[in-house]
Parts: sequence; C-alpha cells; structure tokens
Amino acid sequence: MMIDNNLVRHLDACETMGNATAICSDKTGTLTTNRMTVVQVYVGEKHWKNVENPIKVKEISIPDKTREVILEGISVNSSYASKLLPPPERETLMKQVGNKTECGLLGFVVGLGGDYNEIREYYTEENFVHVYTFNSVRKSMSTVIERPDGMIRMYTKGASEIVLKKCKTILNRNGDTIPFYTVDYDRLVQTVIEPMACDGLRTICVAYRDFPPDRLPDWDDEANVVDQLTCVCICGIEDPVRPEVPDAIAKCRNAGITVRMVTGDNVNTARSIALKCGIISPNDSFLVLEGKEFNRRIRSRPDGEVNKKAIFFLDFN
Repeated sequence: MMIDNNLVRHLDACETMGNATAICSDKTGTLTTNRMTVVQVYVGEKHWKNVENPIKVKEISIPDKTREVILEGISVNSSYASKLLPPPERETLMKQVGNKTECGLLGFVVGLGGDYNEIREYYTEENFVHVYTFNSVRKSMSTVIERPDGMIRMYTKGASEIVLKKCKTILNRNGDTIPFYTVDYDRLVQTVIEPMACDGLRTICVAYRDFPPDRLPDWDDEANVVDQLTCVCICGIEDPVRPEVPDAIAKCRNAGITVRMVTGDNVNTARSIALKCGIISPNDSFLVLEGKEFNRRIRSRPDGEVNKKAIFFLDFN
C-alpha cells in the first residue's frame, strides 16, 4: 500500500481489509466516469439516437414551440449551481460543475443551440413561484415560474417511469398537445424507456403544466400540483464505465472477492452497467435485486428490524 502511495492511518486496517471477501461499490463516479451526456432522446413522436454527436443534434427536427419548452424547462428547472465551463487546458470536453445529470441535460441545451445562461439571467428568484427540490422519494424536481405572458408554468424533470405516469398529454411532432393514455405509457416504456435502460442509459422525462393566474392551486398540495403534466421529451443519459474497472473487478474475482454494485438507477440500467463492468454475466440476471425486494428479504421480522441471518444468506448464496 505504501508503494501505491496509500496513506494508512491505522495499520490494523490492512489486516482487516486483507480478510475482506465482498466489496459493495457505488456506481456513479466510482465504477463510472460521472460525466453525463445525453446520447438518445425521444421527442416529437420520434426516437433519436447518437445525439451526443453535434451533427446528429442538428438533425433533430422539432417545432420551435417544443424546442423553446425544452430549452427553458431544462435551464430553469435545474440547480443554478450546475453549469458548464470551458474545457481545461489540453482537454476538449467542457468541464461539468455541480449535478452531473443536470450538466448532461445542459449540454443537450447547448447542442440544440440554446443559451441556458441567458435564460437563467431572465428568470431570477423574483420569477420563481415555488420549487419542489429533488429527493430520493419523489425522484423528480419541479420549478414553478411566472412567464412573460403572465401564465404560471411548472417544469418537472425526473425518473421517466415516475414522471411519465403523471402525464395526461404529450407534445406531438407538430408541437401540439394531444392526449396521453395508459396504453401510450405502456408503449413508450416498451419501445423507448426499456431499450434505453438496456443500453445502460439513465432516462429522464421532461414535462410541464400551466396554471391560469386566477386559479392557482395550493402549492403545499404537491400530489395534486405535480400531476396532469404534459410530456415534452425523454432523454437517455450515458455515464460511461471507467476503462480500468473491468480489469480491477476481474482481479477481485480471481482473489476470491465478490463485488456488488449499489445504485438508485432503473434495474435495467443497473444490469447493463454491471454487465459492462464484469460484475455479473449475461445469465446472472437473478443476482439483480431492486431495493424494495432487497428490503423485503432482509426485514423478515415482524418488528421490521434487519434479520442478520437473511443478510448472510444473500451474501453467500
């Protein structure tokens, strides 16, 4: 460890680590590069791929109305601390500062020819009516603003399966609002969201809702406010696996150490990344557990306490 320039404050830690048989690793930023990029997008009733390529982005044909909603929705409904800076010396990619997922979406805004800084300069805190910050429960963020025409608009972005379920309309290829039914939801999940997730992409749905100024809701009633949305687009964001990870995991496996990945991503996205890392093999899908199922298995006691025997079973079987 000294040769590797690792600082060891407690020598007994080396002995403890030498007995490790399992490693649980976070995904984002540890197994992956934590540099998010929008590589696919569903918008205007069409699924566009390879949009990380500037030429491909310019080929996306969407109405001006839809484009304006995308640019404004992403720019406003993101932390203003998230931004893109000029690339450091000897690098070609812009530096991502703040939330990496939001930076990936801002990169898509730039690719569409938008200027998120200009939009943010116009919509200051004085224009903000209410904000529902992102958390692990709602898995979405919503920002309510007052637009120049006096209309109160709420922009929402978040996990596609969750946000899309709250959509009752969607923008079509002409930028018009059309009904969005359960059958449409099922079709998009099967033909767009699941294929994106199987490619290892994190899927984010961007939506909005308008409120008449004379009939504003109770902003504390989030369940009713963040509902009846209009879907604008679904973005597939890639976070590439670090090139050194597969080899490192192979070395762990040869040393008798089992590596497990823990992530809040869609189960199909998680499975795809685990396959790319070498954590599981194509036939090992039964080793992928969602959080709810994992908790159900380890909290088998009536009082809800963790059953250590159940954890032991999950670890070694």
